[in-house]
Amino acid sequence: MDFGTSSIKFSVLDENCTLLKTAKVPYQIRVYNGDWVEMDGTTVLDAMFRGIRGFGDFLHDVDLIGFDNFSPSMTFMDETGEALYPIFTHLDRRSKKQTQDILAGMGKEKFQSITGIQPFTGGASITSVLWMKENEEQVFRSACRLGHLNTFIYKKLTGLWYTDPVNASMTGMYETITGKGWSKEICSAFGIPLSLLPEIKNAGAIAGSLTKEAADLCGLKAGIPVALGSNDAAAAQIGAHNTKAGHILNISGSSEMVSILTDTPRIDDRYYLRCSATPGLWQIYATTASGFALDWFRKEFYRDMGERDFFSKEFPRVVDQFLDKTPVRFLPYIAGDRQSLTPKKGAFTELTLDTTREDFLAAILLGIHEPIKAVIGICENFIKLNKTIKLTGGMIDPAFLRVKEKLFQAYRFEIIPDCPMTGSAMLAMDALNNK
Repeated sequence: MDFGTSSIKFSVLDENCTLLKTAKVPYQIRVYNGDWVEMDGTTVLDAMFRGIRGFGDFLHDVDLIGFDNFSPSMTFMDETGEALYPIFTHLDRRSKKQTQDILAGMGKEKFQSITGIQPFTGGASITSVLWMKENEEQVFRSACRLGHLNTFIYKKLTGLWYTDPVNASMTGMYETITGKGWSKEICSAFGIPLSLLPEIKNAGAIAGSLTKEAADLCGLKAGIPVALGSNDAAAAQIGAHNTKAGHILNISGSSEMVSILTDTPRIDDRYYLRCSATPGLWQIYATTASGFALDWFRKEFYRDMGERDFFSKEFPRVVDQFLDKTPVRFLPYIAGDRQSLTPKKGAFTELTLDTTREDFLAAILLGIHEPIKAVIGICENFIKLNKTIKLTGGMIDPAFLRVKEKLFQAYRFEIIPDCPMTGSAMLAMDALNNK
């Protein structure tokens, strides 16, 4: 299972990780107060159980469960694993004050030297934890555990509390640089009891099995092993067979993401440093809006054109005729920026009376790749990068590939579909075979 921001994707795979059947169950995130973006935990669970039941005749033959999830996705849970409050998605920006509190209380350099990241709102979920502590104290005090979606899902499937180093490193409460575990210094400084944090096991670890209660809800056999889920980008690296320093993965979907594996945990303000699903390696990670930006532009500026014609006809035409010619520039922060301590917004510049909507569209295609280009350029200075970029995600089509080939001429692209799903299956199979 692949838990995304708008749906869960499901696949049944055989022992060789070959996809046999796929499905998808959509759900809705909630946006209000301008920048509060959350998800209902019960909705997620209902979608999961409904999606699994939909596989019908396959269910009796399922012998192993694996999954991945988007993160940060901070969830406050009671002793049974029920969500006490809606899930904070990575798009949520309500905790800007708490970012400043962390900077004032500990300092950027100290915090970053432990966690590998700055206390970005939407990028380090400690800010959501402190928001809860300050604004919904009763929820904070009632919580038995807090963690990302992988902890929430694993508890519901197995009855056990766990997380993996990748999700832990995205909380801002983990010693990412040393890998020694939860940071006692950070948790103590901000009044977060270590007892609220789940035990950490490697991504894909089989720590528990499907409970009878969960089995009855989804139609699977009770007692089958359940592998601990990891972050979707980390699982995708495994699915792309990227397991060495210098390997690059580009995920193009609702967001444009790049993940570069490194064996040196080098800190930089311009990217996230987080753990990878491969022990001993870290990810250098950057992201910005992609499909989100294109969908917004299509709905607002191409109302005369259907979605199918836009992507099959207009999109390729603009790539071929306007990409190299448009003078317009686009700042790709229309969904904010998880890599900034100050709020950012999108903007178009270099407009004239001759500017067309094709110029705008071409500028968006160029702009959403700028953060990716910048991080690859940084890494070229201290990592020997593989010249093949693995490419996956729902945005991939021939026209979008041409954009990338024009912008990254020193690299070749290899398209690998379904990387997160396949990676989760590979992690689970490896753990099962080595148990």
